[in-house]
Amino acid sequence: MINTKTPHPPTTIFIIDFLLSCVGVLLGVAFFTLIERKIIGLAHFRKGPTKVVAHGLSQPIGDAIKLLTKERTKITSLKIGMYLTGPLLRITLIIICWSIYDYAFLSLSTRIKVVVLFSLIGLASYRILLIRWGSNRKYATLGGHRAIAQVISYEVCIFLFFLAIAYPIKTINTLTIHTIRQGLWVAVFSLPLLLAWILLCIAESNRTPFDIAEGESEIVSGFNIEYGGGLFALIFIREYGIIIILRFLTASLFLGGRNFLIIKTFLICFIYVWVRVSAPRVRYDKLITTSWKVILPYRLTIILIGIIII
Repeated sequence: MINTKTPHPPTTIFIIDFLLSCVGVLLGVAFFTLIERKIIGLAHFRKGPTKVVAHGLSQPIGDAIKLLTKERTKITSLKIGMYLTGPLLRITLIIICWSIYDYAFLSLSTRIKVVVLFSLIGLASYRILLIRWGSNRKYATLGGHRAIAQVISYEVCIFLFFLAIAYPIKTINTLTIHTIRQGLWVAVFSLPLLLAWILLCIAESNRTPFDIAEGESEIVSGFNIEYGGGLFALIFIREYGIIIILRFLTASLFLGGRNFLIIKTFLICFIYVWVRVSAPRVRYDKLITTSWKVILPYRLTIILIGIIII
């Protein structure tokens, strides 16, 4: 019998993957916030979300509905473009990051996927610039400059760190790295590398104790001072989306590849929340000094040692 079915064109596959990525990002971010609030509640000896439906399981849906319907900003037609550009670009890029993570973009070579992924993550500084520009306030300008300095500092370190991991196996092909690391728990004999990587991921995703950009909320709210409601939700969907991507990478690189990946990712999520509820916020000058004077020389030293030995 002749098979009359025609294969799906790459465009169709990309669209399907992109839509699945959109749904996955939104659901993942929503229920991660619920788990985080539950853990923080236990750490602070309080209940956390418990009122909405069964033990607060639909609390993220209620929060989303509230944010999307809460505020209607009155802006002139001349400024609406600059006001909306930053949040929309922010959510678009994080969805693209999810869509290229290892299982989509079949036409894109796996050799350069990780480069594209880090390049998209590196566009965070431009997103912050656009949000600061759209806010059109001096406090947003100050907060934006501080946030951009932090993002650029730790993006350099995190990419060099990945090169230090990839250099011994002579490839940046994500599929090859996952195959080699399958069942090999690198964290067991390289705990300092794992701790440094987690520190970089926390700083890159702007999480406590390195949330200096949002730390200005005690005064004015940093670079996103003029954003509320639905646009505020779009800004922070990106924050949590990049957190989950970095945790997937952490589990793949250090915790034995993709076996029981969801359980490993949840374990890393617990570590992030544990740091949030236990560590105080650091000073801004110490944050930048740690990047350029401690972590960056450490990364370069590891790469140099790897070149000499291998």
